[in-house]
Amino acid sequence: MAFAIGLTGCTILIFAFVYWQTVRLERDRIGSYLTAEAAQAAQEPAGRLMAELRIRLTSDLRRVSYGALYDDKGQRLAGNVVELPPGLLADCKPRRLDVPDRLLDQPIQTGSRIMLVACRRDDGGVVLLGKDLDEVAALRAVILHALTLGLVPTVVLALLVGALLSSRALRRVRVLQQTISRVMHGNLHERLPTHGRRDDLDQLAGGINLMLDEIEELLAEVRSIGDNIAHDLRTPLAVVRLKIERAAAAADLMTAEAASRSALADLDKAFAIITALLRITEIENHGACDNMSPVDLSGLVAEIFDLYEPLAEAKGLHFTASYDAAIPVKADRHLLLEALANLVDNAIKFTPPGGRVGIAALWDADVPVIRVSDTGPGIPEAEHHKVIKRFYRADKSRHIPGHGLGLSIVAAIAKRHGFQLRITANQPGIIFDLICQPADKSRQVDIALQ
Repeated sequence: MAFAIGLTGCTILIFAFVYWQTVRLERDRIGSYLTAEAAQAAQEPAGRLMAELRIRLTSDLRRVSYGALYDDKGQRLAGNVVELPPGLLADCKPRRLDVPDRLLDQPIQTGSRIMLVACRRDDGGVVLLGKDLDEVAALRAVILHALTLGLVPTVVLALLVGALLSSRALRRVRVLQQTISRVMHGNLHERLPTHGRRDDLDQLAGGINLMLDEIEELLAEVRSIGDNIAHDLRTPLAVVRLKIERAAAAADLMTAEAASRSALADLDKAFAIITALLRITEIENHGACDNMSPVDLSGLVAEIFDLYEPLAEAKGLHFTASYDAAIPVKADRHLLLEALANLVDNAIKFTPPGGRVGIAALWDADVPVIRVSDTGPGIPEAEHHKVIKRFYRADKSRHIPGHGLGLSIVAAIAKRHGFQLRITANQPGIIFDLICQPADKSRQVDIALQ
């Protein structure tokens, strides 16, 4: 209905414009014709002009023409207009006037106005020529009739087209509603259909599909986290229970104390897992980083190197650091320090004695990068996108103590800053690149694993 009303309104406006222009042009044509005739008649001799007026009026069988010749005192010498109508100036310009019947020898048949032109002659007289606008009135009636007839099919066509467009749109909306209803009832694998038209409904469906992909992935991750938490905490808690039972049944105090200390150590491991999970949740829930300030990556790398060099030396690793003079970025210094510490700690933990661990701050294609590399067992390429998931441990590293949460913390910090975490093979070993944003750029970059 809205489409039909809008189209009908536009059609009426167009028809009104056509009507107005047609009538105006016809009136202008008659006025120009009379002006040219009157100007020429004003130059004719009086006797000849009177004869031409008689011929003109006699041959007017439809009685729509008017003309007259007046002397310099305004007395009629010839013609069918008794005197100059009030308001008509002898300036050779056309005017539409309502002329009283008393001034005319022949009454107006159509009741419309008369187009009149009066020109002053050299002898002081005035010549008057006019035409009844019945042709314009007839043309107006024909146009109105044609436009009225054309308006009816226009309205019908607008209603049909509007109904067709509405039904098509509503049909697609109903399909979207049905799909969303199935999703709401738990079928998260459903996706809204798109038609490749890139219209508003396709863009809406595409956005909702991306949202559903993210929701499905998050729910799968939540289910996986729950299973992993249960699995990772069940074993240490069972061991703690067993050790406490042994301590309770121990015959001497030293055995009970040793069992209690061992149980406390296992409880500390469980608490460490819970603390790491809470830390990840805290980082993710804060969204974009609030405490952003200029940070020098070179100074950060030097600080981490000083902190972990004794640990690497104790394990027999060759630990190196390299950095440029100053690499400024805008970040939360404490979070960035935590992410870098997790990467270096992982590299030292998984690299066997005699291996190499390197940490560097550098510019890569005008982009600041923190790089941590090692010569450990590495990570298969197929697992690069999995290692940032919580509790995920590669097969090569399952014998090494840990909980599989360090890289999850790094990924959460990178996402919070809008940085990019890239994982590549080192042959042997692995390279972690934390790709930052320069201090003068603030655009967000999602985590992309390669």
